[in-house]
Amino acid sequence: MPHVVVRITTSRPPAEVLAYMADFSHAPEWDPSVLSATRLDEGALRVTSSFDLVVRSGGRSLPLRYEVTELDERHATLSARTPTLESVDTLSVAPVGDGTVFTYDARLTLIGVWRVFNPVLAILFRSLAAKAEAGIRKKLA
Repeated sequence: MPHVVVRITTSRPPAEVLAYMADFSHAPEWDPSVLSATRLDEGALRVTSSFDLVVRSGGRSLPLRYEVTELDERHATLSARTPTLESVDTLSVAPVGDGTVFTYDARLTLIGVWRVFNPVLAILFRSLAAKAEAGIRKKLA
């Protein structure tokens, strides 16, 4: 199962960091593999809030619908599932001094008969994750 964990320290307050990062409509601002992102509901972010993302993967565009499955003042989990893929992103914040340590834990898994290709996906995923990490660092600076 491809798995990447990114930890970033920022001077921004925890609530601001989590609110921004958990709102996946902002994903194209920090993840170059996200071609578009649309929030499907309105109001405060909550469990069941959902987002339609289009992600560039291997030269193709892949639509993913993410849903907030867990949310509190310190963490959020967003999940997407297609017939061949499951993605679970867990975001957490912890106060440190006057700022925040932000942790992004992303797990991507091919499912069904595609599962045998998870090692190949892991290589691609690490490359995409490195670019997303650079974007997150820039946005949270």
